Amino acid sequence: MAVISGLSHYGEEHRLRATWNLSWPLIAGLVIFLFLMNASGLPLLADPDTHWHIAVGDWILANRAMPHVDTFSFTFSGQPWIAKEWLSQLLLTAAYHAGGWGGVTALAAAAVAATFTILLRLLLRDLKAPVAILFAAAALVMMEPHFLARPHVLAFPVTLIWIAGLVRAVEERRAPHPLLLLAMLAWANLHGGFTLGILMAGAFALDALVDARDAVERKALFLGWLKFGVASVLVACVTPYGPESILVTVRIFSLGDALSSIAEWKPPNFQSQPMQELILLIALYLALSRGVKLPLVRLLIVLGLTHLFLRYARNAELLATFLPLVIAPVLARQFPSLRPDAISENALMRRIAALARPAGSGAVAAAFAFAIVFATGMIRFAGITPPEQVVPQAALDYARDNSLLKGRVFNSWNYGGPLIHAGIPTFIDGRGELYGGDFITRYSHLTGGRGSESLEKTLDEYRIEWTLLDKDWPANKLLEQLPGWRRAYGDDQVTIFVRER
Repeated sequence: MAVISGLSHYGEEHRLRATWNLSWPLIAGLVIFLFLMNASGLPLLADPDTHWHIAVGDWILANRAMPHVDTFSFTFSGQPWIAKEWLSQLLLTAAYHAGGWGGVTALAAAAVAATFTILLRLLLRDLKAPVAILFAAAALVMMEPHFLARPHVLAFPVTLIWIAGLVRAVEERRAPHPLLLLAMLAWANLHGGFTLGILMAGAFALDALVDARDAVERKALFLGWLKFGVASVLVACVTPYGPESILVTVRIFSLGDALSSIAEWKPPNFQSQPMQELILLIALYLALSRGVKLPLVRLLIVLGLTHLFLRYARNAELLATFLPLVIAPVLARQFPSLRPDAISENALMRRIAALARPAGSGAVAAAFAFAIVFATGMIRFAGITPPEQVVPQAALDYARDNSLLKGRVFNSWNYGGPLIHAGIPTFIDGRGELYGGDFITRYSHLTGGRGSESLEKTLDEYRIEWTLLDKDWPANKLLEQLPGWRRAYGDDQVTIFVRER
């Protein structure tokens, strides 16, 4: 009886200890959330487009409808335009009304934290803890410039679930599970990048067919993946706009050379982001020196992700998160010592491996509670607001005090979001698919100071009453020379010119 009682006591103690077990994904998620939920609001509030996304959410709530035409600019007012990321915009708006800019920061920080929690948990299925942590750390560095309170951040977690589901289906020689379509449904309503998810499904379907063992299996896989692919396209159309959300991607890439005028669509600048280059070089060195061999289609997927990043800096998150998920199973097969079940005689390694297990329910609840309390305190007491370089508040106050806001403004691209959020119709803003390549190219020429006659003609054509441009833009020098215009305001960031009546 004493022995039975002792075993019972040990089992109870073991269950209690397991309840409070920590894990690497939980630790990573909590640390990242606390780091991003800071008083400065940076880097999450460093993008002006956050402002117009919130304004769109406000419009949807106020009108109880989805926008189909532009109502935020005066240059394209009434032209066709859709809020393809409506769900993210509503979430950002709800967070803003609930907790101001601190609420927006908390929402975006939670999305990033969830992303790395999921990424690390998925990698730990195939790789031992130190390797999985290194992959996640590299992804963190690669993605840091894109930690912004915008729809793509809110879509991060579901994109990982989608890619991981595709990879797992290929590894298990079957079609993806129908429940995976829920990730596509969420992605299609959160962010326009879901079209890449559909293309990735096609790439992994080809991978599955090429790797099939015989004709019978290949036929079964073909039918299974075909059904899933068709279902994916249909589910992607389950948005307030139907298939029109897919066509927006076509419109964006039809901007042509104008894409190079938009910062996020430029190639990565390794002068300003040297760590990204270093990570790529280290990855290349390890792949070549260790003799990593990927199946043909899997290799083409990796090359495709690398191309997307080198072509457009905004795709850093795709390379950083998708690539580890794509190659992890291959690495585990090729190098058995990297597998999570590989036993190490090193005591430290065993301790690290122990934290690879899922966290206990008590530890998860405590981490959530601490994060909520911390975020609530920051929202209430830290006074989180966007930085001055994003919102030129002093200049906007001057414009308001001098009754300029009722007149049409010729604004810098980056100030379009704050202007929309303030209820001021813009000349241009971050919705490139609305304005089109010709208009964006023309705008770039005007603000680049390429011809005072063209600038004067444009200001007259659109009946511009005042300008809000970055201080160092060449267009300001042209405005100084134009008759009927005078410099009314200037600071270290912006310059305002007004039309003399």
